[in-house]
Amino acid sequence: MFGADDEPLREFQYFNEDGVFIGKSEGTQPDGELFRQAHYVFDSNNDTLKNLDLLMIMRRKLKNLRVALVNVPIKQIDQIMEINRQISELEQNIAELELQSWKQAS
Repeated sequence: MFGADDEPLREFQYFNEDGVFIGKSEGTQPDGELFRQAHYVFDSNNDTLKNLDLLMIMRRKLKNLRVALVNVPIKQIDQIMEINRQISELEQNIAELELQSWKQAS
């Protein structure tokens, strides 16, 4: 079966953070509401469309870096600069993942 623009229809399965099934949909794109609610989303091709585990790990690492930054003495400016670089890079990666997830939900 094919949908608009001759894209094959797929089945999407949605799961919460504990891996409990919360719903499914069919179409060429995931259901926006179910996608936003889900922690994990898979399609009928066994592709992972959403996995918030990585995002949670990145946010935890960001929090730890901020705590580490506060504890670095001002005399160790090289270490402060390196931690700030890591924080900036991580913030950018988190923003990109969130944007990608938001685009897939629309």
